[in-house]
Amino acid sequence: MDSIITNWLLALVSALLAVLVLDTTGEQFLVPLEPVATVLALVTFLSFVLVTGAFMVYTASFKNE
Repeated sequence: MDSIITNWLLALVSALLAVLVLDTTGEQFLVPLEPVATVLALVTFLSFVLVTGAFMVYTASFKNE
């Protein structure tokens, strides 16, 4: 399961990097991909928030009271 999540997140990051590279090559390549880039950015950000929150909850579970 861990490798699936890792591969999924790496694929999202690589897709975002590809969009950034296309952005430097010219506007005619980026315009059709703009909606896809927006969705990828949103999904990547939400994934980061969820993973960070899950990590914080996981580490808080080891707190001794």
